[in-house]
Amino acid sequence: MIFTNLIEANLKTNTIGKYIEYYTQLVSTNKEAWEIINEGTESGTLIITDNQISGKGRNRNEWKSKSGKSLTFSLIYKPETIPIEKIGIFSILTGISILDGLKELNINGSLKWPNDIILNNKKVGGILCEAKIQKTNIEWVVIGIGINVNESKDDFDSGLVKKATSLFMELGQNIQRERVIASVLNNMELLLKRFENDPINFDISNDWNKYCAHNNKKVSFQKNNVTHSGIFKNITNDGSCIIEVNGKNMHYSGDSIYDLQILI
Repeated sequence: MIFTNLIEANLKTNTIGKYIEYYTQLVSTNKEAWEIINEGTESGTLIITDNQISGKGRNRNEWKSKSGKSLTFSLIYKPETIPIEKIGIFSILTGISILDGLKELNINGSLKWPNDIILNNKKVGGILCEAKIQKTNIEWVVIGIGINVNESKDDFDSGLVKKATSLFMELGQNIQRERVIASVLNNMELLLKRFENDPINFDISNDWNKYCAHNNKKVSFQKNNVTHSGIFKNITNDGSCIIEVNGKNMHYSGDSIYDLQILI
């Protein structure tokens, strides 16, 4: 099980994680987060489960986790005044926070746009951000995070073994999950504060570029069920990506393209 007192002991935040809701089992931490929002809650509330039955990923994909070994949690966040066109920043910001947190635990990973956490060329974590919009601003954001922590090879389905990994499989030792959560959240609050201070001009590209696994590399992606390819150049200050296609820099949001793959 997850020990919330160990999370609290390692937190250095002012608001994030101030309230922690722990469940031994949930269908989905994001789903539970929205139910709690509807009932009334505080920004910074954390939803954690040790056994997520039906986790969600991007494009209606399923996020599979292993009871007692994975990390599955969601953060409820109420922005002050963030325009809706900045919604793509949250996945980018979260990925950077995860890698900044893992780095403090001597774990070095990389990012694949827009929401994959990579370790030694395999996926070790993912992010699903959902938002509620009020007029032209973002009213609530639910940031769902899944990280493979202490799984062994036998814990993955045969179809996932070649493309998924865990911190344990890469490091050869168990990792305290509570420390991982706290380290990620400590870094996330710092980035969220930077974002809130100047959301219009906030530029996270330098933070992104230090972790991006495919800058200036050839990539393929799906758009309208058609495969395209180009050179991944950078991200914009709204979280979209810039891909050079046929000599032109094209901007794509996370909703407009999917299945980005790095081509060797």
